[in-house]
Amino acid sequence: ELLVNSYHHQGVKELGQNLVEMAWAPDGVLEGFYDPTYDPQSGNFVVGLQFHPERMLQDYAGCAEVYKAFGRACWAYQQ
Repeated sequence: ELLVNSYHHQGVKELGQNLVEMAWAPDGVLEGFYDPTYDPQSGNFVVGLQFHPERMLQDYAGCAEVYKAFGRACWAYQQ
């Protein structure tokens, strides 16, 4: 369980093909999803977050990891 900053003025109604839900708010709104072929080391990075990890960098180390993994995926994709 992770407490996040969530501002629900819109949300995901239906996920795209092959995407998997991974996090929900107590009110049932989808907070996160991913592509199961996610592999930043090979340049594959598909993650959707409804909350704002950039506002929680000091609160939870996992939020910074999102940006680090994205950077690794960008580097790997360009190779």
